[in-house]
Amino acid sequence: MNDMTTMTPDNVGPYRPSLRISGRDWLMIIAAFVLSRVALYGIGYFGVQLYGSPEIGPLQAYCQFDCVWFQRIIENGYDLYPRWLSKGNAANWAFMPLYPILSGMLSNLLNVESLIGLMLVTNISFFASLPLILLVLRQLKLGDETARFGVWLLAFSPFSAYFVSGYTESMFMALMLGMFLFAYREQWLMVALLGVFISSTRNLGVMMVFPVLILALQAYGWREFFRFTERAFRVVFALWMIPLGLFAYMVYLYHLTGDALAFKHIQVAWGRYMDSPLDWWLSGFELGGRKSYLSIMVMFGWALNLYLFSQKRWAEATLMFICCTIPLMTGLNAMPRYMFGLYPTILAIVLLTHRWPAIRPAVLCISGMVASFIAVAFVNFKFFTV
Repeated sequence: MNDMTTMTPDNVGPYRPSLRISGRDWLMIIAAFVLSRVALYGIGYFGVQLYGSPEIGPLQAYCQFDCVWFQRIIENGYDLYPRWLSKGNAANWAFMPLYPILSGMLSNLLNVESLIGLMLVTNISFFASLPLILLVLRQLKLGDETARFGVWLLAFSPFSAYFVSGYTESMFMALMLGMFLFAYREQWLMVALLGVFISSTRNLGVMMVFPVLILALQAYGWREFFRFTERAFRVVFALWMIPLGLFAYMVYLYHLTGDALAFKHIQVAWGRYMDSPLDWWLSGFELGGRKSYLSIMVMFGWALNLYLFSQKRWAEATLMFICCTIPLMTGLNAMPRYMFGLYPTILAIVLLTHRWPAIRPAVLCISGMVASFIAVAFVNFKFFTV
């Protein structure tokens, strides 16, 4: 099922289908976006009304956990010293700058509160993700029906609560999809540009260097890079540009705090420290409760990851492995949202349904049910959803 054929220097060029989207598909994209927003914000609102604080509106209900930290960055900037959480040992250095910068700019432009700016950027980014997933799946020659299914699956994925809340998931997904699309098409300058943005959105964005390198090696072969050709130079340029956003933030943190790795070191305030990912996974079953749920979700992610490897989707599977293993080395919390905030996770499910199309309705039904459950729990500040 690996539709990405290996290219050699003698090939005519990469497969680049038209990026044009038909009117019918735009209507589907708009419908998926609007229906998912109505459903999720509606579920959030009634979830709070029934089980939480009735005076809280749907936008406030979805501003939980990390969203509050982004609001503080917009309103007060980055902290000079740790002063948050019950022990006063946390600072907002762990949160990358692009999302709050764009949200703050939009808030100032429209003269609205920071929360509205955060939600606008989230939803604009997610809207961009829907045509991008359609184009990516078409690029992989999976067919129009499979591509359209991918749009609906992304719109109602199990952890869609994070695609309507004040989190970076929507931006991260949109940028990742864009990078894969242009890497498949061997348009490396666009990959470089989006790479700067993705490493400014989340520190794991720097890991996009690995799938980009793998796709380039599949396209040209390793000998191309020893010949210093123009194509090889463009790939190397993209690989160097991808970490630039994170490096710029590290320089800023060094001048602010004296520690370029403050975004990493401050994680201890949330109880995160380095250990074996297998030890963290096993500890979930030993502790039980929500921790066992997190360990089970890790197993589900491993199964999808193995399936990607079995389908020889080397670039996508490698990224999923890295972006799930590194967070697991510091704890079980947030593993499900990290997993479902990745394009390779969605691709694995899409590939399964491409092989067995009859299960698509069941997959969408289960996904929507889980999305509803997670949304109600999230707006009611249930920590297992973090």
